[in-house]
Parts: sequence; C-alpha cells; structure tokens
Amino acid sequence: MTSFQMAVSTSDELFTWGFNGHGRLGHKTTEDELVPLRVNFFVPGSRNGGVKVAKCSFEGCFAINELGNLFCWGQNQISKLECPYPIPVEDLYGWAINDISPGRNHHVISAETSTIAMGKQTQGELGFGPTRKSSSAPDKMSSVEGLKVIQVAVGTNHTVLLALDDTEEAKKILEELDTNED
Repeated sequence: MTSFQMAVSTSDELFTWGFNGHGRLGHKTTEDELVPLRVNFFVPGSRNGGVKVAKCSFEGCFAINELGNLFCWGQNQISKLECPYPIPVEDLYGWAINDISPGRNHHVISAETSTIAMGKQTQGELGFGPTRKSSSAPDKMSSVEGLKVIQVAVGTNHTVLLALDDTEEAKKILEELDTNED
C-alpha cells in the first residue's frame, strides 16, 4: 500500500497528494499535500505535454507524456535517483513509450515494438534469460522483440505482458516462446 496517490484528469493534467518523502509528489518540495495538487511540470499542449499514463512505485513516480516520453521523480532504488520534480529518463529518450510498470526491484516498459526492463532479476522477471542477474540501465527483452506490448505489470518476482497477436510476425514470436504448458 502506498501513502501517496496520483490521478490523471480527462484533460491530461496530473494531480498528486499524500506523503511527500523524497519529493515523490513532484512539486519541487518534500511537504505533504492533504488534497490533490496539480503537478505544474505537465501542461497539455506545452513543451512537456500533458500526461497519458502515470504510475507510482514504492518511493517515486513515473509519467508518460502525450509525446511518449518517460519522466520520473521521487526516489528510485534501481537507478539511485532522487529528485523532487519530474525529469526525463534520458536512456529512453526518443522511444515512443506506451506503458510502464514500476516495481520495488525491477521496472518493465513497453515502447513501440520493444519491451525494456531494468533492475534485479532473481526468478527471471527481467526476461533476459538465466545467465544475466540484473541491469541498472534499461535494456531490451530480446525474446519478445518485435511484439507490440500494450500493457505491462510487475510483481515481486514476476512480469506479465499483454501483447497484440494481430500480425503474422507477432504470432510467430508468440509461438516461439516457451509457454511452460505441461
């Protein structure tokens, strides 16, 4: 359970409120907010754009703007970032980001026809295979490269992807994955 909340309005404005440790609300302060307050960094139609997707992690936040750029603020245990206002995730600049699922130990991001992961891997949750244990920088999951992943979700030691199978290439990629059916 988190001690802070986020909401995106129908006009793509982002509001946050609650406990503001590490600046996780994105208001350039660490003061708690008892009512929803707009994050002024994101303004629809401006250079930073409005917000299409917003997600909370344990101590920080992520938002995808209307241009498909990913921003983060607060504290991020994986990248060791701590910032009280939104900053772009520069390693992913130029990608058209669709979704992110931030977890405590790993994050998964869908972008165009690539799925990207970073963090610690203990049970294969990064999708990199058995020999690679972690990635402090974002890296592609090669086994699903080419798939249009429309939604991602992470748990403590697992990752779930929702992908389209509307092309022959996508169907082939999905057929090649090990489904663990016994």
